[in-house]
Parts: sequence; C-alpha cells; structure tokens
Amino acid sequence: MNKGYSFLLVACLTAAVSSTSFAAGENSLPSDLQDLKSDVLTLNRDVSQLENELLFPSSSTTILVGVNAGSKLRLVDVKLSIDDQIVSYHAYSEQETVALSKGGLQRLYMGNVNSGSHNIQAVITAYDANGKDFQRTVNYTFSKNSLRKIVEIKAGDDVSNAQPAVFNFREWESKN
Repeated sequence: MNKGYSFLLVACLTAAVSSTSFAAGENSLPSDLQDLKSDVLTLNRDVSQLENELLFPSSSTTILVGVNAGSKLRLVDVKLSIDDQIVSYHAYSEQETVALSKGGLQRLYMGNVNSGSHNIQAVITAYDANGKDFQRTVNYTFSKNSLRKIVEIKAGDDVSNAQPAVFNFREWESKN
C-alpha cells in the first residue's frame, strides 16, 4: 500500500477521534488519544507488513553488487544474466562509484525466480587499481527454494596482482 494512503488513513482517524473526544469532554481526551495512537501504530505496522509481503514475495531473488571498502577498483558497468537471459544492465556514475568504494551496495536485480538451480553470469567492466580498464565475466550457481534469496557480488583488489580484481559471491535467505 502507498505511504500516501497510510498517511491519509491516519489523518482521517485522527480527525474523527478529535471531534468525538471534543464532544465527550476534556477529561477523556488523553486516554482516547492514547487509544487512538495505539490503534494507528498497530494499523501502520500491519499495513507495512502487508506492503512488504506484496512487494517482496518469497519467490523473489535480489542480486546486489558492491566493491570492498577502500578498494581502488572502479566499476564502469555490469550486465547481469540469469539462466542465459539478460535481466539487468547498469552503467555507474561517478557518484555511484564513490558510494560503492565506501562499501555501499547497489541492487542490480530484483525479481521472481522459480525454485531450483540457477546460473548467474555478470559481465563487469571496470578500472583496476592502476587505472587500466578491463572486462571480466564471472559465473555463480545458486539454489532457490521457497525463501527469499539474496546474492551479493563483491569486487575487490587482487593483492597478489595476478589479475585486475577478484570477485566473491555471498548468498543468504530471508523469510521476510
């Protein structure tokens, strides 16, 4: 449900109780307002929970992209495929690159994926610590069940200097 609808509902309930309380007299005003406040908070919690269940069903999968904090690696763009179908592409602005270098994460994909085994392929274009551009394709296989799945692709500097960057994957599941 939209936040605007929630606000409108709260405003209407507040107006209704205020006019009722005023007619009943000033003595009952504080307890009526406390009851209304409690009801509104409960209703708001229920609406938020319903909103999350509708927007993020348990069949959803989220793919996040990040860079290790302090890394000199700068992402240029990422093309993401799941099971050989391109599902997302993102070219990074300078501001986004700065946010990623501070440990931020970007949601590259969020969608519904059936239960079972799935292959992620990310084609990543970036600049390494020396400012040299490179492109790398990384693959990862994950299993999806009835819970919400989150997969993170994290890029970082290769301390051995054998390659421009290393890419690590991490996944977790959530009931909510």
